[in-house]
Amino acid sequence: RRDGANNPGNNLHVSNLSHRVDTRELEQAFAKVGRVKKAQVMYDPHSRESRGFGFVTMETAEEAEAAITALNGTDLMGKNITVERVSSMRCLSLYPVSF
Repeated sequence: RRDGANNPGNNLHVSNLSHRVDTRELEQAFAKVGRVKKAQVMYDPHSRESRGFGFVTMETAEEAEAAITALNGTDLMGKNITVERVSSMRCLSLYPVSF
């Protein structure tokens, strides 16, 4: 795969998050299916409101795959979330936060 050098397979994009979900709750949801290295809900820098998506890095690609299987399409605080592998780490550089 072309993106293999950029993403070892353990980086996930989570979309359709409820605006009530914070980073701690996102991490807790993913910790139920594997070891979470880092979780981050993305916020608007001006309003400080959630943008409705975030990123989760699992310890291994296998745990990331398990998280996709277990959590994609499931309810998290009233909304069905979408969980998918990040296709390129370049997309993380679009957001002015440290991840």
